Amino acid sequence: MYVTRPSLWATLVFRCRFLTRLLDGWGFVYRIRASMVLDLRPRLPEIHFPPGYLACEWDEDRLPEVAVVDHAAYEGTIDARLYAPYFKTVAGCERMWRECINGKFGKFDPAHTLLLRHHGQICGDIMISTRGSKEAFIGNLAVLPERQGGAGKALLLTALHALREGGFERVSLAVTPDNQRAFQLYRRLGFRVTSYFPMAHFDRLR
Repeated sequence: MYVTRPSLWATLVFRCRFLTRLLDGWGFVYRIRASMVLDLRPRLPEIHFPPGYLACEWDEDRLPEVAVVDHAAYEGTIDARLYAPYFKTVAGCERMWRECINGKFGKFDPAHTLLLRHHGQICGDIMISTRGSKEAFIGNLAVLPERQGGAGKALLLTALHALREGGFERVSLAVTPDNQRAFQLYRRLGFRVTSYFPMAHFDRLR
């Protein structure tokens, strides 16, 4: 599979921590994002939820609660800075979901979009859109920090199994490699990097 490499400037920023810190100090956040794809046709790992956790179907009436979860899940992360218009506020998180439902990332797929519950309380979510009859796209995967530790992986695998059973052959997503927890999870599950692209945000209020 052909993998697109970042430009020389992007590579320097990606690898030179001093430079990224310098840009960060000026309120200019610049990181490399990775596009990843998983072939759903091979057998997937089994699903194991920690006790008390359960994946539930999407319910748009719970969107305000989901937005609160997403805001808390991303707070303090590099993605919260790169995508500050969304993750900086609860209202921004809800707007992201509205845009997804309206087709920003492809055709929104409520049948495979899932909520994560812990003893009945929403604590995570996975957002799924479709890009044709064989490919799905994961637009968001979030779990409250205090609920991380296996539940997010189980939620992801639940969605992947359902997509495979629904006839999908591949699923794609984008991730910031600096978010090592997410990046390594996807790699362990078999996602492969297909390309890199830059992402920047200037937060003049920072």
